[in-house]
Order: sequence, then structure tokens, then C-alpha cells
Amino acid sequence: ILGNESGGAYKVNRIISQTNTNEIPVFGSSRAEASFVPELLGDNYFNYGLEGTQENVLLFFIKEECRKKKNSPLMIINIDLDGVNTKSGDIANYLYNTNNEGVKELLGNRWESHFATPFIKYIGQFENYFRNYLNNRVQLTKYANKGAFIDKVVLPQKMMDELIEYRKKNQDVFLHEAALKDEFFKTINANPDRRFVFVIPPYHSCYFTNYKNPEDAKTFVDELRGIKNANVFDFSSVIYPDSLFINTTHLNYKGALRFTKELKDSLNTLKN
Repeated sequence: ILGNESGGAYKVNRIISQTNTNEIPVFGSSRAEASFVPELLGDNYFNYGLEGTQENVLLFFIKEECRKKKNSPLMIINIDLDGVNTKSGDIANYLYNTNNEGVKELLGNRWESHFATPFIKYIGQFENYFRNYLNNRVQLTKYANKGAFIDKVVLPQKMMDELIEYRKKNQDVFLHEAALKDEFFKTINANPDRRFVFVIPPYHSCYFTNYKNPEDAKTFVDELRGIKNANVFDFSSVIYPDSLFINTTHLNYKGALRFTKELKDSLNTLKN
């Protein structure tokens, strides 16, 4: 279970149980996992992005990180333009650490009594762990390194066109869970010794064609910019060609390489 650095179970266990004093973490959803190439950013970066998760899980990682004494105050935080919301993703990410109170809170009403029983709690999950372990080792269609897990595939243009048309016909909206948003900002403001670098990776331009309330998203980004110990790098509207996307919200490996190089230039301005 812990033999796969790109696996959710490894990442949850790593943030709970390890303190790598030189590490600079990247936190967020699958857009974090598939956008940031750690080895291009530097030797000490690790990608904790988790597919299928939202800001409740992001906040869990931030809180764990803020408990640690690190040589660098930096943490990179991926921001998605659908608001601050709750979604915990694959339950297999959490089974190894179900004795942790923060993990129990993330599971919420998904918690089951047998999760407290060693071995038994993994019933039905072995195939998932093994498949992900093999994908990480073989890397036929995915790039895996330091937590990143990125599609190498370049979609045929016809398939990409279909995804673009679907996105144009379905409305995207920016929404908050008020209590979670308040806790998010409270946690950041309670840790003035840490430097929060908020990053919005590129979306395909069609994402904004039918976007319901862009003014609310802008207000939120401006709120992040107003935090004293934070920086915001917004690449959301940077135009990338179709060939650099695996779908309308996620980059492929070639896209991730370009984005990471551009982000690194932005991060260098912080050092300067």
C-alpha cells in the first residue's frame, strides 16, 4: 500500500507521519496531481495532489503541514475555480490511517465500524492498490514521480473536440460552503510564519464559455491576494493548445511540463 508514491494512501500517510524538513509540498486536487512536475520545480518538492478531492481534504493537508517545523516556509496550493467545497475521493486513500482523528473526520458518514480492524478494513480494495502500484512502476501511459501522476497520452483531435463541445453545453458554477471557506481562511491567517503560494493551473478556454458567475471567482481570488502571507499565480486563462490537455480541465504531461516551467519562473520572483 505504501509502495506507490503516487497513491493516495501513501500521500495521506506521508503528510501525517513524516517530517521532511527541506520538503516544499504541493497540495490540491487531481489538477494539482496532474499539473505540477516536482523534479522541474526543484529537488525538494513533493506533489500531494489527490484525485477526486476538494477543499476539505486540501485543508486537512494544510493543517498537517503547519504543525511541522520546516526549513522553507513555502507551500504550493492548487486552486480550482469551482469554489470551496467538500469531497474526499476514493476511500482507499484513507484506510491505512483510519486511526487518525483527522482522517475519521474526512470520512464523515462514510466511516464504517470495520475500518478500525486491521486487515479486515482492506477487503475489496486489494485490486485497486495493486493496479495503482503497477501503474506507478510501469508508467506506460502515465508519468509518475514524487507524487505527480500525469497522463502521457495526447488525445486525437476528434475526441478533444467532443469534450470541448460537451463543456460548452454544460454550465460551470463557482460555489462555496461558507463554514469550510471560513475555516480555510482562519487556518491560513493563524499561520503567519508560513508562505502560502496559491496557483491556478490552466483550464481549456472553453471552460469559461458557459461559466455562470466569473465575478464570484474573481472576488475569491482577490481575497486570496489580500492575505499578507500569500501570493497568487493565476494561469487559468493562459491559452494552451488542445494538444497539451487530456480533457478540458486537466493538462497532459507535455502541458504539465510547459506549465511547471512557467510556474518556476514565477516562483523565482519570490526568491528575488
